[in-house]
Parts: sequence; structure tokens; C-alpha cells
Amino acid sequence: MQHHQKSNAMENEIKRVYSGSIVNAEFIGSVLEQNGIQFLIRNFQEESLCAGWAASTIKGDASVYVFEKDYDKAMLLLDEINAAEMEEE
Repeated sequence: MQHHQKSNAMENEIKRVYSGSIVNAEFIGSVLEQNGIQFLIRNFQEESLCAGWAASTIKGDASVYVFEKDYDKAMLLLDEINAAEMEEE
């Protein structure tokens, strides 16, 4: 029984799939949503404004996270997006 609980806990862990601009993060979120993947966007700029100060982040303004169980599928989708963007250039 303990093994089952540990497995569920791992599936509920989140992993970052993107860090960068909020515009790209929202686009990635829409692609994930269209493919049935739950996601979380963390907007660092907005968080800092709500806290009463404006942060300037080095790694980007936002990050996108998915559950561990969806990580591989999400990364494949991001690879497809990146490949499509390279073809347009």
C-alpha cells in the first residue's frame, strides 16, 4: 500500500517545462490545454507587483509547470513548436 501512495505522490509533483517571456508562456499554456495537459503559469513580474515591488528577473518573466506524469508529452509538444518556428525562419 505504501508503494502505491509514493507513486501517486510522484505523479503529483510538478516540473518546469519553460522559463521565459509571459507571452510565450501563455502560448505554451494554450498548446498544453489543447492537448489535455494541465499546467501552471507562474508570472514572476505580476507576483512582485502584487507584493509591492517590481522584480527584474534574469531567467525570464514566467515559468510553465506540468505534472510529472505529463512531462514527457509536454516536452514533445514543445519540441514540435520549436521545430515549426525554425521552419518559418
